[in-house]
Amino acid sequence: MCKIKEGVAVQTIGDLQNLVTSVILRQTSSFSVEDICAATTEKLKGSLYNNEADVKKRCEETISTLYLIDCLRSVGNKHYSLAMSFPSVNSLYMAKP
Repeated sequence: MCKIKEGVAVQTIGDLQNLVTSVILRQTSSFSVEDICAATTEKLKGSLYNNEADVKKRCEETISTLYLIDCLRSVGNKHYSLAMSFPSVNSLYMAKP
């Protein structure tokens, strides 16, 4: 697994996307979009990409995508949980047909 950039090291939209995805996939309990936004914003201190509206949009889109591909499940009241443990997500994409 690669090292996820944080703070001032987040210099591209790709770095931001990797950070958002990492924050989501490392959750150990249920979470909301707001929880992910807050955790991501905390890790963006010093970055030029620390824009609240942009971070929220990226968090919402990433949660939606992960939900659509069955990596997340809804646990009610706009809260989600991982459908599998974090290391299993990597195995899912590395499995050979």
